[in-house]
Amino acid sequence: MNSDIILGRWKQLRGQVCQAVAEWSGSDCIWLMGSNDCLSGVLQEDYGREQDEVSSEKTSH
Repeated sequence: MNSDIILGRWKQLRGQVCQAVAEWSGSDCIWLMGSNDCLSGVLQEDYGREQDEVSSEKTSH
């Protein structure tokens, strides 16, 4: 597991917290910020998984 996977999960968690706060406060701006964090976290986690997969293929050949 590389750092991109960990950071991606952290961004997703932070985004979910922002979205929960936004729902409670009614702030569309905070909700959008949380949504963006979730999306970028998912993308970063996927990138980290692909990096791990490529590096494991290089070591097996």
